[in-house]
Amino acid sequence: MKNIDIDKLLQEIFQDDSEFDVKKRFEEKITEYGLSKTKALKLLNIDKDVFTEILNGNAKQPNLIHVVKIAEFLNVDVHEFIKMVLKNQNPENIASIDRARKLKFLLMNFDVKALTKEGFFDAENDVDDLVQKALNYFGYKSIREFEEQLIEPLYSRSKRQFSDKMKDFWVRSAYQSFRLIDNPNPYDRERLKEIIPLMKPYTQDVENGLFIVCRALYNVGVTVIFQNYLQTTHVRGATFFINEKPCIVITDYLKKYPTLWFTLLHELHHVLFDLETIKSNNYHLSDDQDLFLIEEKANSFARDFFMPIENFNYIKSYINNSYMVERFAKDNEIHTSLIYSFYTWYQNELYGKNYHAAFKEFYPDCKTSIKKLNPISWSDDSIKTSSDKIKVVFELK
Repeated sequence: MKNIDIDKLLQEIFQDDSEFDVKKRFEEKITEYGLSKTKALKLLNIDKDVFTEILNGNAKQPNLIHVVKIAEFLNVDVHEFIKMVLKNQNPENIASIDRARKLKFLLMNFDVKALTKEGFFDAENDVDDLVQKALNYFGYKSIREFEEQLIEPLYSRSKRQFSDKMKDFWVRSAYQSFRLIDNPNPYDRERLKEIIPLMKPYTQDVENGLFIVCRALYNVGVTVIFQNYLQTTHVRGATFFINEKPCIVITDYLKKYPTLWFTLLHELHHVLFDLETIKSNNYHLSDDQDLFLIEEKANSFARDFFMPIENFNYIKSYINNSYMVERFAKDNEIHTSLIYSFYTWYQNELYGKNYHAAFKEFYPDCKTSIKKLNPISWSDDSIKTSSDKIKVVFELK
């Protein structure tokens, strides 16, 4: 028996106006076979009352085996016979099937508990409300449209590299945002190479620096968006390839201002040097342990861009002298928090010393730096609304 498409089946129940007289078909068949009704039901091992309830739609939970046996006896396609049986069912039974379909959709695609904690779902909502929230957020009218237009294009080129529903949600959200923004500027690698060396001084402007840099990147065909970090995903950023252009998404992972800049440079390295790999998969998450070498090169690129090891060796003797650190940061055209952040990393990497709780007073609020870029929040009504706001920001003249 072929797989039953419940979504399609439920649509057909309400759209199909054709009439199929099962009782008449049954009478024709027992006449053709030379059987009485009693004998036929005995051979089928179906009680007379059960048979009548199935045909009349009175059976509260029709036995699937009985339904299949009757369909075979009548020489009717099982899918068509099930449709007929369902069409005769009372509204409560139809609603319960529809609810089961929606529940399957939610459980297969979303970590409802985690997303409720994040504020995406409302704890008071029922299944219908949860499904509607998900469809509205991604901009689709039905479960079928969601599955056909969002999932397949995203995962069709390669095997999915994870089964984590929260990562799945994060990826889908970013993917749909980039599709809706649809950067009209062609990707210009040479101009990107010219922009990157000019980026450091903008780290000093906490309020406007990222905003200015991301607009410049947009103009050379590289779209950068910010999504709120999702608990348990451990993803600080990713690079996508959509509509023949590179796209970068960054989170507020660790809630640290230096991490935003480090992640941006990390992803720009992927754009410059790993675009063919990303093209083959549609996207690359920057926590991918299977691509360790690519990740380490991108990390080194970002680290050396802001604070190569020789700078660490110089400043480590003065790290507790805020005046010296501030002057050193100014000489290197970067924000002081980046000095402290990379100092912390080098101490842990080279000497196993943990300074992660130190220098907090020198780290600005990362929310300030991404505010003008309208970061995507899980409490937003829809990706389209968020994407429209982002696009306006990037295309302001």
